[in-house]
Amino acid sequence: MASNAKRALLCAYTLARAKQYSEAEALLLSDDELSKTSEAIDLLARMRMEEGDVAEARRLWQSIVTVDPNYKPAIVALKLMDRKPICISRKTILCGLLTFVFLLGVLVAAVIPWKASENAPLATFSWERIPTRAMLSELSPYKGKATRVCLSAHFFADPTRVAQRAILTDVLAETLGLPKTAIFIGEAPVAMEENALAVELWRDSIREEPSVAESVQP
Repeated sequence: MASNAKRALLCAYTLARAKQYSEAEALLLSDDELSKTSEAIDLLARMRMEEGDVAEARRLWQSIVTVDPNYKPAIVALKLMDRKPICISRKTILCGLLTFVFLLGVLVAAVIPWKASENAPLATFSWERIPTRAMLSELSPYKGKATRVCLSAHFFADPTRVAQRAILTDVLAETLGLPKTAIFIGEAPVAMEENALAVELWRDSIREEPSVAESVQP
């Protein structure tokens, strides 16, 4: 996917999160290459779901799977649509959620240790949503200075956000002139808002690796 298409897709995600569906759809369809990608069609399907057009959302996801059988967000969405609704009490849901959060915390602590660094990052940025082109331009002065990036957000744990995470990684790497292997995913602080995103830029001179959970592979 070309650079302009990636940036347009990120902007479309931002518009969709703000429920500006018409503007987001117009942006997706304005680029022939972008409009045919699985990521763009997936976003269109999610907007249709938000608008209550379940049949059209299903048709769009099925069209993705027909062309790209391994596209996980569409596969997950179709499986969720096919599930029969189950009545569960609020108490049961709350207990299950607390158990999940606890187990997830234990897993993160055991499998993905967060190493403390004595060095401060070159710069830090906090965004309340997926960044727009203007927000990404804030990183431009650090191109050629930063050698690695630590990216943190709660929504990265959502399997339906895999494509969104990959696109954001590509754009950050391109903006800073870094390979995608220099972009790391860190553990988001508990107090961070659900849709917020934090970025730490690190310089060559650090003696230890920055606190990272995993490297995003190209």
